[in-house]
Amino acid sequence: MQLRLAPAFLVLFMVAGTAHADLATGRDKLVAGDYKTAISELGKVVGKDRAAARILLARAQLATGDFAGAEGTLTPLAQGKDAAAAEARLALAELRQDTGRIGEARKDLEALYKDRPDDRWVRTALGQIRYAQGDLLGAKALFDLTISESDKQKLNLDDADQLTQLAIAARYTAQFQLSNEAFREALKIRPQSTDVGVEWADLFLQKYAAQLAEQTLEDVFKVNPNHPDGHAAMAEVIVETRYDLAAVNHHVDAALAVNPKNARALKVRASIAIDRNEWENAQKTLDSILAINKEDVEAISMKATIAWLRDDTKTYDAERKRAFAINPSYAQLYRIVARSAVREHRYVEAIELEKDAVKLRPSFYEAMAGAGLGYLRLGMEKEGLEWIEKSWAGDQYNVRTFNTRDLFKSTIPKDYSIAMTKNFRIRYHNDERPVLSRYIEPTLEKAFADMVKRYGFTPKQPTTLELYADRTDYAIRTVGLPDLGALGVCFGQVITAMSPATGDINWGMVLWHELGHVFAIQLSNSRVPRWFTEGLSEYETLIARPDWRRENDADLYGAVANGTLPSIAALNSEFMQPDTSAVIVAYYQSAVTVEYLVQAYGFPKIVEALKLFGKGKETPEVLQLITGKTIAQLDAEFRSYLDLRLKPYAGTLKLPTRGFDDMTKLEIAADAAPRDARARANVALGHYYAGDADKAVVAAQAALALDAKQPFARYIMAEVAMHKNDAVKAKSLIIGLIADGHDNYDLRSRLAQIAQTENNIAEVEKQLCAAKKLDPERSYPYQELSQLYKKAGNTQKSLVELEHYAFLEQMELAPLKELIAEYTKLASWPKVKTYAEMAMFIAPHDPDVLAALGRSAIETGDGAKALFTYDTMLLLKPAPRRPALVHVGRAKALIKLGKKADAKAAIALAAKTEPEHPEILELQAKLK
Repeated sequence: MQLRLAPAFLVLFMVAGTAHADLATGRDKLVAGDYKTAISELGKVVGKDRAAARILLARAQLATGDFAGAEGTLTPLAQGKDAAAAEARLALAELRQDTGRIGEARKDLEALYKDRPDDRWVRTALGQIRYAQGDLLGAKALFDLTISESDKQKLNLDDADQLTQLAIAARYTAQFQLSNEAFREALKIRPQSTDVGVEWADLFLQKYAAQLAEQTLEDVFKVNPNHPDGHAAMAEVIVETRYDLAAVNHHVDAALAVNPKNARALKVRASIAIDRNEWENAQKTLDSILAINKEDVEAISMKATIAWLRDDTKTYDAERKRAFAINPSYAQLYRIVARSAVREHRYVEAIELEKDAVKLRPSFYEAMAGAGLGYLRLGMEKEGLEWIEKSWAGDQYNVRTFNTRDLFKSTIPKDYSIAMTKNFRIRYHNDERPVLSRYIEPTLEKAFADMVKRYGFTPKQPTTLELYADRTDYAIRTVGLPDLGALGVCFGQVITAMSPATGDINWGMVLWHELGHVFAIQLSNSRVPRWFTEGLSEYETLIARPDWRRENDADLYGAVANGTLPSIAALNSEFMQPDTSAVIVAYYQSAVTVEYLVQAYGFPKIVEALKLFGKGKETPEVLQLITGKTIAQLDAEFRSYLDLRLKPYAGTLKLPTRGFDDMTKLEIAADAAPRDARARANVALGHYYAGDADKAVVAAQAALALDAKQPFARYIMAEVAMHKNDAVKAKSLIIGLIADGHDNYDLRSRLAQIAQTENNIAEVEKQLCAAKKLDPERSYPYQELSQLYKKAGNTQKSLVELEHYAFLEQMELAPLKELIAEYTKLASWPKVKTYAEMAMFIAPHDPDVLAALGRSAIETGDGAKALFTYDTMLLLKPAPRRPALVHVGRAKALIKLGKKADAKAAIALAAKTEPEHPEILELQAKLK
């Protein structure tokens, strides 16, 4: 928690009814976040309002980072003994803390408190500064006075300032409900108190109530859209929840636009650099903070984090010592390091860091929860729940603690159970276990055995897999909060994932991928970089089954064609970009890079790389050691490999997608080159990607005025025409682009759509065939051609196209079921079996899929698979609508296996519900 003093705002609102014009204008501009005007107006105030105006002026100067100006404004005011002097001294205390003079700040506040023992603002500020120096008991003594006054009904609960003082005291003494209620009531009375709004949002963020934090900050922005700490706080909320870097950067930039020295915003920027392993950038940002405030213990802790992540024990110890010299009770240091430890897969060490925090501050309930969640990540549920209960006993307002505790105390004991296999401990939903266990367990054991053989390494056993039938339960088990986009997560020894019950999810592909992480994380001593482990897991799925390969060659080609393909050395940071298209490229490029390394140097080199990462070596050194090549040489080799791999895309038009999120930058570049059509087309692309068609058209027209052949501008004009249903114009523009050598998949797909509106079926077919030739990995043409041929009665061609579609869309059940149905009609049983087996990786509980798989197994002579499949059908919940047909299938399978007696028994069961069914009668006669 950071010191934020509010007495200046006491003046701000006390003068509301009596202020003269200049003071009123300055005050209103300050409240609204127009700092420049506020500073100008407040600087003009003379006479009796001057002292109040000067304090408000200092607040504006502090908000904009003019610390020297603020000190010059406040120092003369602080010389007296009146209330204005006290308020100036309080503001000076905040300034001194922000500029690395906390000892000086405390000394003055202790003296001020002696002179004004009944001034609750002085008491509050002194309590905060004692806390910031690690004097927790001294701080608590002051906050307890305010709590006691509240208990004795000595506070005016209709006074916003007294409510704010109570809220702060309650927060610092862990009375979170009281703090929340007091903040709420204070802001009801005075909603324009934006600093109080930021404090309230911080309380929600501390308790992982992100939605409430966001709502509170949005209310702050309604009053002051430029509040720098508000924007920095919003950036923190987003980083800790959805990690939308475009949104994070927007708020960081907004904060720094007002105050380039805003430490909170700069620390968000540094934390992202740490997440991206951009050590130099992070150090530079942190050093800029510490140049202003050498006592910023959070910034020092972040420097300690960098040293810890890089196994630089000497520097880590030095930074810890530096932080604890300022605040001996700053247990948050360990939590800051632990956050990064978790992000870097170092789960065991993260637990010890959380426990170190609790040792330093025994009432640190968030750290207790952190330790509990850490143990749960390792599958150590007894230890994890013990720590969760410790946290809960002291703090029942932590959302993650509440959610996790409720899941493990209520949902899991009631709905889930554990199965043990040779190498796995698997948690299933009770309703799903009978069916899922028959397929998931052999699949995992097969994958495990294969990886053990190839890696020459056996992970710590058992590996835990937890499959959740509810998306919210899965998210809570994984991160403690009810929203998570990932289909599965690996914690090194524990995998959590959604079960097939949650929708179209290829469980085989997901679990194989996550098991790959188990080997990479453990073999690298939890130090494998993200790009390598993600690329390796993608490689594992593509060698497991050809239909599990991802298809993003077109995106990779776009990066090559437009000069944005990152170096292999930069891949890790590329995973954390505000540009979604860049993240897609990074993810896929990582997979292709690993695939290339295996092809060129052999899989044993991949294993060697993991071991080298485990010794603390970083990507450039590791790759040089396993290949004998520098990064520059490897990049060159890899691009030559891509030239061959991406040859089908050569010469096609690919719109650039990176670097179009900053419209101001694009406009400046275009204005700097007024005759450059491409620069103006880039502006058009920026508006196009932002969804602003009108501005995109204006910029595209400007580009075309400079160069009538500019392809990107013409493409945008064609797209806008399509969206405005002007097919004639769109067609003309597209045909012109193709004639000029700017052909691509998207243009051909558009021509197919236009041909459909013209009911020109031959042209639709022609353009769809051209589209799939230009990009064979995109699924749309195959789907459309399948439907086209189906309507024309050409079943065989329809099915060929649908097969391609099904192989490209690994998570979709519907096309597989259609293939199963159509090939069943044709009695093409090998095909039925192929697609039913693929469908089982998505919906092993689907009775239609199971029935088709059982029938196709019989027809292809695989009695054992048929029997296994029909036996599975008898375990379904709800049970099959016609169980007699399942028993008929079992009987046929048993006959194939030569088990006549068992077949008779199966027929007898079938006859109980459908005694007159022809097949049953036929089999009864056959088995006499």
